[in-house]
Amino acid sequence: MSDNLKISAFIITKNEEKKIEDALKSIDFIDEIVVVDDYSDDRTLNICKKFGVKIFQNKFTGFKDQKSFAMSLTSNDWVLELDADERVSDELKNFLKNLKTEDVSGYDGFLFKRKTYFWGKWLRYGGSYPDYKLRLYNKKKGKWSEGNIHERFIVAGKTLKIPHDILHYQDADLNTLLQRTIRYSRMSAYDAFSQGKVAKWHHYTVRPLYTFFYRYFFRLGFLDGIQGFAISVIGAIGTFTKYMFLKELERVKKHC
Repeated sequence: MSDNLKISAFIITKNEEKKIEDALKSIDFIDEIVVVDDYSDDRTLNICKKFGVKIFQNKFTGFKDQKSFAMSLTSNDWVLELDADERVSDELKNFLKNLKTEDVSGYDGFLFKRKTYFWGKWLRYGGSYPDYKLRLYNKKKGKWSEGNIHERFIVAGKTLKIPHDILHYQDADLNTLLQRTIRYSRMSAYDAFSQGKVAKWHHYTVRPLYTFFYRYFFRLGFLDGIQGFAISVIGAIGTFTKYMFLKELERVKKHC
């Protein structure tokens, strides 16, 4: 009879005292949990210590760098990647708890549906669901993508979609959400700039409008009510600010 698959989980944190406890509770059955913290000044580390997880501190230089570092500290080949604002659903928990070594034979990774909770509502439209993400994979069978934002682990072999949810609690206030969007946009612009990309006029004029209309109308975001409208607008803002930041970097370089 095949043994249960040994799995390590890793999470990166920065001042996540409001969310990290629920995230850790949802994966308390995992064989090993590694938390890499960017020197939080709230109760994040104290909460993590209660769960007996392995805690490391490392200065954040980018999402890919931080997650790659966290993954390198895990002991098992198969790893579960989770964000601090995410939870493993009960169905997914049962799947992971009963996963055998023979079940992963022939696969390098598994994708799960990510379900987002925003302003008191589970989003279903606008491209929000099912948002399949590769979150369980063999760390020896792939590599991280190049960018330090919108990072993802890319496996070399076969993957399988599993119809169970990772629950994403993006239930932030508008100010926090906009600040995060602008922060990610700036990081995306620096990534693009480092790769020699330039911002053309249609990137910061037409593309933000397309982002909104695509999410809100073509992907039926309007069926999610005010939440769908807000997410579509914020997506457009993210696109606009990314390319304006890129344009700004080009102007600074030109005048240096």
